[in-house]
Amino acid sequence: MKFKSLSLLTVFLGSMLVVSTATAATASPSAPSAPSAQSFFTSKTCLDEVNAIAAEKGINKNQAARDASRLCSATITTTESAAVQATVAEVVAVAPSLNLNAADSQALVSAAAAGSVWTRLWTHTYWGGSLVEKHTGRTYWNGTHAWISSTTDSGYHWCHSEGGIAIGWSVTVLECTRPGAGSVADAFYRFDASVAYQGSPITLQVGLHHQTDRFGNVTAWQVGG
Repeated sequence: MKFKSLSLLTVFLGSMLVVSTATAATASPSAPSAPSAQSFFTSKTCLDEVNAIAAEKGINKNQAARDASRLCSATITTTESAAVQATVAEVVAVAPSLNLNAADSQALVSAAAAGSVWTRLWTHTYWGGSLVEKHTGRTYWNGTHAWISSTTDSGYHWCHSEGGIAIGWSVTVLECTRPGAGSVADAFYRFDASVAYQGSPITLQVGLHHQTDRFGNVTAWQVGG
């Protein structure tokens, strides 16, 4: 059931907004940290395709290995902002999209007013040669739920986001999730990336997961390729 009682929420905000804005930008030492991270990945499927095409075209093994490294290997990075307390206004903006009932929605706003709702910005990037593809988001949590879902900038998940590069590649966005309130918020971006190698197509099928649990702990990983 979606949030129903906006008038009740408005009354509540009138009494609590001053309290919440006084603490909104202050991060507690107990807020979980999520430092930037980096990992490396090579797609076996892509390697097999490059090697098969190279053999068919008569390309020597050293050149094929260089081509495979350029096309099939990637660096996966995550960049996290510091955790900060969410404002009441932010929580009000996102609450109607979380499929909570009226009581739970008001409890969430109460938690924000008490400084118990946290938020963080993040960027998760796939970088392989001339292909840089990323998704970015703002995730919230309060010890009970984690979430992103919103139709505003309060909570968001943007895929194929600004700053990407695709020289020679064609990128097709397949899925971009916007998780509602749950024990974890898994922001999942799935895309295909295609490039021609020696006149033959190679396609990478990539999934990027950025997951935050209800305590603000982050796990990020990549699948496919």
